[in-house]
Amino acid sequence: MRTNKVFFLVFILILLSGCAAAPSLSFQGTNLDPRIQTMSIENFQADAANGPANMAINFTEKLREYFQRNTRLALVPSNGHLHFAGTIVRYEVSPVAPTGEQQGNFALVAARQRLTIGIKVQYTNSFDESQDFDQEFSFFADFDSNQTLIQVEQNLIRTIFDQIILDIFNKSVANW
Repeated sequence: MRTNKVFFLVFILILLSGCAAAPSLSFQGTNLDPRIQTMSIENFQADAANGPANMAINFTEKLREYFQRNTRLALVPSNGHLHFAGTIVRYEVSPVAPTGEQQGNFALVAARQRLTIGIKVQYTNSFDESQDFDQEFSFFADFDSNQTLIQVEQNLIRTIFDQIILDIFNKSVANW
């Protein structure tokens, strides 16, 4: 009986020591060609009818910071091995959850509103043009209709930008 316990304990220790050497997965890893050393990110433009005046500048800075923090690439002003440019093409608020209450003759009151932002990105990889893309990335965030957009706008924009930047990162350098 004692031999079985010792055998079982040794078996468990062998299993656990094998797990210690197992590779770990990182969802922020990159699959970059070692020749790629630089990136350039042009200032994004705002072509959406609404939104804060500094939205494009804020997005550009957040994108640059994210790539600098999560890659080994040096940021250069132009002609980087990886190049990003783009435009904010959509900024809209729409009702998403009607309450059933009417306001006026036909309008339903919305319980929730949705802010949607769309950003068109042109990406160029100077070493592998099959990786290039010209694509719109969009995301949304909802807020209660008892709040005004002005009250929640900065937090919503931050949340939406975070997701769009993650999507751009995954599409361009993580190759997800």
